[in-house]
Amino acid sequence: MGTALVATVAVAALHAVGAKQIHNFAGPWDAWLERADMCNANADDERIQVKFSHYNPNKKFVPQTWSGFANLSREMDDSWWVKAPLAIRSNNQWKENAFVFYFPTKGCSNGRDIAPACLKPFFTKAGTPCLIKQQVIQFRNTTMKLEFPKVPHLVYGHYRLELSAGPKNEKSEYCVNAIVHIIPKV
Repeated sequence: MGTALVATVAVAALHAVGAKQIHNFAGPWDAWLERADMCNANADDERIQVKFSHYNPNKKFVPQTWSGFANLSREMDDSWWVKAPLAIRSNNQWKENAFVFYFPTKGCSNGRDIAPACLKPFFTKAGTPCLIKQQVIQFRNTTMKLEFPKVPHLVYGHYRLELSAGPKNEKSEYCVNAIVHIIPKV
């Protein structure tokens, strides 16, 4: 009884003096990429080579720039599956499967729905059958703002993403590892 009373008084005192707490689960949020590369064991697979500008906390409003290329060697449609498990960094180790986004069918449409606006041009327009064409995408100091309006809340932190996709009943055709930081929106 006594500790509950002390805790209640302490919380009331903090609110009275205007103290604020930063929640680790609140949104909205921004994302910035540290690095991305192919995740299969084949060292010759160089379909993605993109470098990202560093995040500068003193310039929070400056979007990240990308330089490099992505070689989409096979077109993707709604017959494909997509899986994107996120591991979060906590206590100096990765906690696997903190969040798992999995679309067993309609991988293209689901990707188009949650993709940030800067990646939408690579998909066919909404209202048409979804398709990502076979192409080489060039980035030359391209400004990219990663905003995901369909995912309004996400735990702030340091993540490892392993995005994989493949045709129905086949192993993954694409697999990309990325290190992502989720920070409060500014």
